[in-house]
Formats: sequence, structure tokens, C-alpha cells
Amino acid sequence: MKRINQSVMTAVAACLLAATPIWTMPPQAEAAGSAQEQLPQQKEFSQEVQNTLDKLKEAIPEIKALRLERKSVGKPSFRNYPHQVWTVLLTDRPETGAEKSRLAYATARIELDAQTGRLLYLDVKNPAWASADYPDEKLAREKADAFLASILGKDASQFKQSKALSRGKAGIGDGKGAMIEWVNSTVYYQTLINQIALDGNALSVSIDHAGHVIRFDAYNQIRPDEVKWPDPQKAISLEKAKQIYQDKLKMELEYVAEQPTSYSAPGRAEEKKPMLVYQPYGVYRIDALTGEVLDEPDQQAKESVQVKGEGKTIKIASQKEAEQWLKSQFGIDVAGATFEYDDHKDNLREGLQAIESYHWMDFTEKANQAFETITLTTDAASDRLIDFHLYLPERQEQKQKISVDEARKKAIAALQPYLDPAVSELTLFTFRHDEAIPDWVDKSKLEKRNEPREYYFNFQGKRNGIPVSDEFYRVGIDQVTGAVTGLSFPPIHPDIALPAATKLVSAQEAKETYQKEVELELVYYWEQYEDQRAPEPKLVYQRKREDSYRFVDATTGKLIEIKYR
Repeated sequence: MKRINQSVMTAVAACLLAATPIWTMPPQAEAAGSAQEQLPQQKEFSQEVQNTLDKLKEAIPEIKALRLERKSVGKPSFRNYPHQVWTVLLTDRPETGAEKSRLAYATARIELDAQTGRLLYLDVKNPAWASADYPDEKLAREKADAFLASILGKDASQFKQSKALSRGKAGIGDGKGAMIEWVNSTVYYQTLINQIALDGNALSVSIDHAGHVIRFDAYNQIRPDEVKWPDPQKAISLEKAKQIYQDKLKMELEYVAEQPTSYSAPGRAEEKKPMLVYQPYGVYRIDALTGEVLDEPDQQAKESVQVKGEGKTIKIASQKEAEQWLKSQFGIDVAGATFEYDDHKDNLREGLQAIESYHWMDFTEKANQAFETITLTTDAASDRLIDFHLYLPERQEQKQKISVDEARKKAIAALQPYLDPAVSELTLFTFRHDEAIPDWVDKSKLEKRNEPREYYFNFQGKRNGIPVSDEFYRVGIDQVTGAVTGLSFPPIHPDIALPAATKLVSAQEAKETYQKEVELELVYYWEQYEDQRAPEPKLVYQRKREDSYRFVDATTGKLIEIKYR
């Protein structure tokens, strides 16, 4: 079997796995993000640009051994950056007579503001540094701080290291099956203005297992002199902000079938158990000058759906069985289509759900073309289908659409046979993209979106009349044909017994327990939507971000804190 490229399944895996995501950066994404619209060329670097390059060579001595392969100046077409940027490519590959694959040579990509010389982006790929081991967190944070100090000097004091830490993976291939991968931990920094952090990450530094700096990104940085910032001396008191928060706080009762109780590493739950909990919902940000609540959750449109689950499952253990299922269910013959398979072995190493994927592609644009892509994803241990997506070819002559109500009925009918008979009620959530666009956005400047071809319906399971936070189903219905184009199921765990919903503490008791531990912090916040910013930044009180989360055990009334690492 031909193995499917891992990047094909990134979106599917992200939807299926109930774990903190491990971000990846495929090489093609890097290239796309750095494409440039060429402008009149400068022949030589300015002194400011050269000074930054010299600092880089001191901070990362291995760069000194690389030769200049190419340089260009222009305005990045895939970055929201207003100024010209130098792109510098370095390598130790000989100019002529190179006998080895490109994978055998070290490379560095450097992007700098053409006028100020400010380092915007760095990506180093050295095959000698390749490793599947993550760095120790203490090492990653120390090396990131040291790099920032070496590049920025005293200006490094304008940034505050965030508690956030992510893990990632990057790799390059030679097109013949060979691949080298680097894993890393990324440390994030926030800009300080009036010694108050600006919400959001301005800089990031990625460190490998041995402490090498392999990536740096400062494209998101906002310069303090870009705008007038609200005066912190005019802020309401912390006590008043806490009272506003507590007045708006609500506690909602939920089941969690697999509640992590400890983590062995970031994103890797070590222990899980079923729980009945009170989760906090309410205000997130409060305007520190006016006391106005800025983002109180909207009442999301939802409805209760009564169902009678039949307990059926779809088992697919091979390519042949997958093709038979597609033929019997949809009348689709995939003969002649390109087929790819992935066993997702990386999931086992990362402690994630073991899955297998079957993927077909047909872009022939024949008159009788039945599909463009089909993906089936199964649980590797049970062969149970957990995700299916069918992408149909566009038919311009087909303008008539089925109604949302008719599509909703089809979605429920498609899902019901595979529901647990113990589930008699679902909650259907309705999402509308346009409702999420802030009033200040100039909609004429937004990127044009194609009209969606599918209706998607998202359902949450209920047990004993109580929502289950990790039991979600998704069904896609084609707007033209009414065909089922997507099915997503949560994992089934017949051995899990949910706690009885008796002798519970009240929501008010849970609120009183939870609000005692709430900590707010003063930060600057400049709202953004796509490439547009709000007319002005705000000074806000918001929940202090920690490397943990809290909820109340509904059976004991105790506050539970779970650390992510």
C-alpha cells in the first residue's frame, strides 16, 4: 500500500482526538507563508540588516559555516506585514558537484525587515540535530531567553515569557520516501507596555532536544509606538472587577466520560476517569476603564432532539472492506482512483488514539465523476469507523438546494442507527459564521469565501438528561443532492460507568467554591479579525492564564485542579 502523507490527515486527526493538540508545521506550509511579491531589488544589505545577521552568527555559531545560496527583497504576500523584507537562504551544500541528497545538508532561512534590520523569522534545519526527543522544559526556556537577549540586547526586557509551551514537529522529504524530522518545544513571549502584558504572543522561539534554536517568529509583534494605549491609572480596582466577574459566573453540570486527572507531558493524559462535574461559564474579559463586560457568552442556538439509538457499528479492517462499504452505502465505485493509506504510528508515540486512514482521490473531472476525495478513519484497535468524509465534485448547473430542515432530518436519520440505545436525547447546536464577525470589521475587505456545499450538524450526547462534554457527533449533508457527506463518532468505551446523578452539590455551592480561587490580571487587549484590528486597544481584566484548569466535582463539592504538565 502507498502511505498517505501525514499532512493530509492533520485536520481529521485534530477533530478526532480528545487531547491537547501537538502542533505541526509541514514544510510546504512554511514555503507558502513566506512567498514574496517581488519589488525593485536592493543590491546590498543595509547596515542594520548586516548587524542582525552578525548577531545571529554569534548566537548560532553553526550558521557561520553556511554559504549564501540566495537572497531577495520584497513584500511578503502571505504575511500581514506592511514593509519590505529581506529573505536570506543559507546552506552548506556545495554550489557544484553535490552528490548527496538535499536532506544531507544544513539550511537556514532568515527573514528581516529591510529597513530596520529587525529579525522576523528564522528556520534552521540541520540533519545532525534531527531527533525524536523533546527538550527538558527548563532547558528550552533558558535557551530561548538567552537567544532573545543575544539578538535584542536590552530591548529583550520589553518582553515577558509566557507560561504557555507547545510541542511541535517539522520535517523535510526528498520526494523519494526519505524523511528527516525534528521535534521541538516552543516558548512564547508577550510584549510589555507600561509594564503590562499585551494579550497574545508577540514572539516565539523553538528549541530542540539539545538546546539548539531551530525556529524564531516575530511577525505577530506589535510595536508599542503603533497606537495610543489606555492609561492603567484610570482602571477600576481589582476588587470591583472580581465582583463583576463573580456576578456573571455560572456553573453548568456536565458528564466527562474521560476526564484527565494527570498529565505525563504536555498534551499527554496519563490518567483518566469518568466524572460528573460543574464547569465554569461566564465572562472572560472586563473593560478595566468602564467595567463593561466585553465577551459574555452568547446564548447559542440549540435544540433538544429525541432519538432511539440502535447500537450499530461500522467495522472496516482493510482497503477491500472500505471499498465494499462505500459501494453498498453510496453506490460509489473507487476503481481507478488514487489510493493512499496511513497507519498513524506517530499517534502511539505521542500517547494519542491509534487510528488508521483510507483515502481515495479522483480529480479527472470526468462527466460521470462520482467524487473528488473520500477519507475513512477507523479506530485501530476495534476497526470501528470514527470519521468519514466524502467531497463531491461541483456541478455548476445544479442550483436547487434542499432546505435546512430537510437536511436536518436526513442527518438525524443517518446518525440514529449508530447511537448507543442508552442515549435517548441529543442537543443539536447551530453555528452561523456571520454572527461571529465583530461590528467594527469592514466586511468589504474580508477574503471572499465560497458558499459552503454542505450543511453540517453538530450533536452532543446526553446521559440521564445531563450533557456529556466529550460525546460529540457530526453529520454532513450535501446541500444539492442530500447525500450524507460526513460522519464523525466519539470513541466508544463500554467499560466506562458514569457516576450516578444523585446526592450532588448545588450549582450555587459549586459557584461559591469555584469563585474563591478565581484570579484576574490586568492586560492590554487589541482585538483582531483576520487582517483587521479594532479601532483601538483596550485595557482589560481577564482570568489569569495558568498551566492548569479547574472545575468542581459535583459529587464531593471539591475544587479540582489539573495541571497540563
